[in-house]
Amino acid sequence: MIFSSWKNRKANSDKTKSFTKESVKEESTNIFSESSSNISSSPSLLGREIKIIGKISSKGALQLDGVLEGEITASKLVIEKSAKVVGSVNSDDLVIKGRIIGPVYGKKVRFGSSARVEGDTFHETIAIEDGAYYEGSIRRHTSEPVTSNDLLKDNLAKSSK
Repeated sequence: MIFSSWKNRKANSDKTKSFTKESVKEESTNIFSESSSNISSSPSLLGREIKIIGKISSKGALQLDGVLEGEITASKLVIEKSAKVVGSVNSDDLVIKGRIIGPVYGKKVRFGSSARVEGDTFHETIAIEDGAYYEGSIRRHTSEPVTSNDLLKDNLAKSSK
């Protein structure tokens, strides 16, 4: 659980503890030092109430429950059932349970049964559960990243034939 270290610390702390500037500063330093050591174990969460217009980039794990209009890149990414992305998605380990309108780039891509994707997918490995809705092309690629420019060049080459 994301807040387990906070709950444990709260349970062990004295209920009548008085706060001074020094104790608050020390406590906040401890919170950040503990959370930075657990980056790989707990994902960053973008909740249902959030709507982002722009670009998101994370070296760690990320869970999206809200709406994004733009680009998102993360090493591990979960697009939850309540989430919607209008734009490109790029991740080494991608789980899609929500809606994406745009291209998807990933090494390991998994479409959950509630996934709704409209766009091309480029992957190394892929899994699609029963019930997932998909409209677009699925193309396997190796460790070479595929970009929007590559896709545009391919489409131009096909249309000129």
